Amino acid sequence: MHLETWAEISLLIFGGLFSLVTVGLLGAIAVAISKLAGLLEKGLDKVDPVIAKTTNAIDTVQRVTTNIGVKADQVLVKGETLTDDVSGRVEKTAGVVQSAVIGPLINVSSIINGISKGFQVYTHPGTGAHANTKNGATAKQYKTTDQEQEAEIITTKSS
Repeated sequence: MHLETWAEISLLIFGGLFSLVTVGLLGAIAVAISKLAGLLEKGLDKVDPVIAKTTNAIDTVQRVTTNIGVKADQVLVKGETLTDDVSGRVEKTAGVVQSAVIGPLINVSSIINGISKGFQVYTHPGTGAHANTKNGATAKQYKTTDQEQEAEIITTKSS
């Protein structure tokens, strides 16, 4: 046998062994993938109920949040309406008090003040509005200086 024949035989043996190793490795990878798929299937079986519960909880939270938002809006609208109503009633009440109570109180106060002044003039003559008058002139109209008063006294004595 020639060297070429031995080289060809060696090459065929090496190629066959390499092919067997490659097929073995591919088989091992296939078995590993199969086992991994089984483990993933078991994991998904355990995770599916948790995902379902989480989805239900999220749906419940969303419904509750929506309901709270709607109710909060309703409360705010009612509060605004109530505030407007109370404000209008306060303004109306203030107007009624002003027209029905304050006006008559001012009139009563004026009447009481007038009666008091009249009673004061009646019981204490000379303290009323004409107390400082002379010949019907009021105190404003009868302002004199000291010289005018002396001249009047002299005139009165001579007459």
